[in-house]
Amino acid sequence: MTDARTIAIIGAGNGGFNLAAHLGAAGHTIRLHDIDASRLAEFVARGGIETGPMGSGFAPLALATTDLAAAVRGADVIVIATGGHRQASAATALAPVLADGQTILLVQGNTGGSLAFRRVLDEARCRAAIDLAEMDNFPYSARKLGPAKMTPIVTKRWLQIAAFPGNRIDAAFAVLGPLFPTAVPVANVLHTGFTNANAMLHVAICVANAARIERGEAFKFYAEGVTNGVARVLEAISDERVKAAAAFGASVPTLVDWFDRVYKVREATLVEAFQKLTYTADGPYGGTPTPKSFDNNYVAEDVPVGLMPIVALGRAAGVAMPATQALIDMACILTGTNYANSARTLERMGLAGKNAVAIRKVVATGFG
Repeated sequence: MTDARTIAIIGAGNGGFNLAAHLGAAGHTIRLHDIDASRLAEFVARGGIETGPMGSGFAPLALATTDLAAAVRGADVIVIATGGHRQASAATALAPVLADGQTILLVQGNTGGSLAFRRVLDEARCRAAIDLAEMDNFPYSARKLGPAKMTPIVTKRWLQIAAFPGNRIDAAFAVLGPLFPTAVPVANVLHTGFTNANAMLHVAICVANAARIERGEAFKFYAEGVTNGVARVLEAISDERVKAAAAFGASVPTLVDWFDRVYKVREATLVEAFQKLTYTADGPYGGTPTPKSFDNNYVAEDVPVGLMPIVALGRAAGVAMPATQALIDMACILTGTNYANSARTLERMGLAGKNAVAIRKVVATGFG
């Protein structure tokens, strides 16, 4: 393909695995990095990923390595798929090996990911002239059938990509848009951060089903975990998120609208939407695993780098967020963990002491 890119994917968990499979099947040169050599062993042995009906059925890997410098040297695009709570450590490791002209994409940015990532690069005195961007969600749903084998389910129909600062979106999207044909560019990272659907969905469902999770029960996470009452919690925290985004001039979809845009599913109630997304033949939620404990990323990631920065930003704009704060408090109590210690605070996002007007300026033009 004439527009093939060399792409380094940092993180060989499920997200990085799916990205490597899809982008490799599309003809790009893929390098996969992880700090854990055992995660890479099967990729090294097979030379790539079996992708079932996608492309030729096999996505080759040019490199699978624990050597970060080797993975990113000469790469056009560096995709960070480590999970939001590990993005800061990824930025620290990358700072000395980045080069001018590279584009970094956080998949996903969670909330405020690019801001926090840029802060770490600056603190590490990284001088490479790079473009930094984030996506609001993972672009694919797939089933992992083995260590190096998968089958695709759904490519999300609507994704957002934002650059930080926002005035670099044209340059960043010129590189990233062709890799993700269903993505659209948006003005700034407030749009992607406040669209953080994972934070909306995961934490509330886990808290509402705490007894089942602690007993080790297996259940359909979305279809069986969401009742009318749980749906009301989801709607309450989603409404607060939409209001907070609006205070910054960012229009983000409600959960109902998000399901419609991403999956073309719109039902009379959220409960019915989850049923359809789970039980239809190509339902993306059919294979969603039940968390085995509260150490799962559904809480350990989505509270400190999802819900907590959403509340912090909302408060900076003068928007009350009592339902979201109550959910955070319950998650902290249930897990016995003070997530404030690792939370993406305004300070860690480079926004301490700033009001909505000042924050809008930062996301548009950078830290200055």
